[in-house]
Parts: sequence; C-alpha cells; structure tokens
Amino acid sequence: GSRLDDAALTAAANACRAACRPIDDKRGTIAYRTQIAGVLLKRTTKIAAERAQGK
Repeated sequence: GSRLDDAALTAAANACRAACRPIDDKRGTIAYRTQIAGVLLKRTTKIAAERAQGK
C-alpha cells in the first residue's frame, strides 16, 4: 500500500487515463472524456478516503 497523497492520486489518474478507451460522439470528444476519467477518479477516491476515515 501507499499513502493517499497528491502524487498517488495523480499516478492513479494517469493510469486511468491510459487505460480508458472512450468513444467520440456529439456529447464529448475522446480527449475530453479521457481527461474527465482522471478527474473523476481523483474526486471519487478522495470522497471514499474521507468516508473511510469517518469524515
């Protein structure tokens, strides 16, 4: 395990972006969806960590 700090979140977000294969359609480009995947991973991971700590 590693600490849940900004570096770990950034590494996880980068891995998420590299792994995702979004589609391109009228609601969003591949670049946009790829970027958002990393953003959402960071947000949800922070929320999960806070909830696990009882915050």
